[in-house]
Amino acid sequence: MKRRDFLEDFGKAAFATWLGLDFLGELNEARAIPAKLTESAPASTRRGILQLRLQGFKLREMQEFYANTIGFAAELSTGMLQVQAGSTVIQFDEISEKGFSATDLPHYHIAWAIPQSKFAKAKAWLADRTPLLRHRDGRDEFHFRRARRRAVYFADPMGSILELIARDDMPDKSPGDFALADILYVNHIGLVVDDMTTAIEQIRHSLGLELTAEPSPNFVKLGDAHRHLTLVTRNRLWLPEGKLAANVYKTEAVLHGERSKRFVFENYPYSLSTQA
Repeated sequence: MKRRDFLEDFGKAAFATWLGLDFLGELNEARAIPAKLTESAPASTRRGILQLRLQGFKLREMQEFYANTIGFAAELSTGMLQVQAGSTVIQFDEISEKGFSATDLPHYHIAWAIPQSKFAKAKAWLADRTPLLRHRDGRDEFHFRRARRRAVYFADPMGSILELIARDDMPDKSPGDFALADILYVNHIGLVVDDMTTAIEQIRHSLGLELTAEPSPNFVKLGDAHRHLTLVTRNRLWLPEGKLAANVYKTEAVLHGERSKRFVFENYPYSLSTQA
């Protein structure tokens, strides 16, 4: 298969995937991502994303949601909320809502890894606690066959798009019903950039995170199956509802890795690092 043809097909598939569409009916399912880009899941990254520090508002409502609705440990103190979300610690630093329009207030895309064998049980568990977000065609669960994952989506009081993700390429035989302990760690977070090519090269060079697939002009993943950064372009509509436009908000992320590295973007309020 010619590289140009691959890029054209992948670009279409990535766009369809981001919108929640199954594009494989028009593509040959036997076509595989090139071997050099195949995702790996080394032991050195199996704790996912260790820490996130984000901007936040409505912190009392956020504590109520994360602690009482979902069940995470969530501690509210002056000016911040800390959530133990699986093995990931998320800190929301309070900002004033004054001066922001409703569409400009910070929101994020955060995804947690769950056991592959418990996806159906996880969906039922989550639906008992909070509304699931739906695609415009009515679907409330998504099977991304090219990306080898299944997902359900929900939202917190800030409007952030949250996700539980089970990877088909990481099978397991976890027994029993789905429980809070099965929300393992943050698997990925979305970051918005204007210059995709430059951002990719900066992250690869500084942190050693590699592409998990050929990039499209407005969607790319850097990392591996346990933890990665999802880069999208500004104003890209977040899956699954396609209503919320992606934008730039202050983000600090610490990813599990073989050695400690750090990178601070010059043009974005992002601080990224890896930690053994």
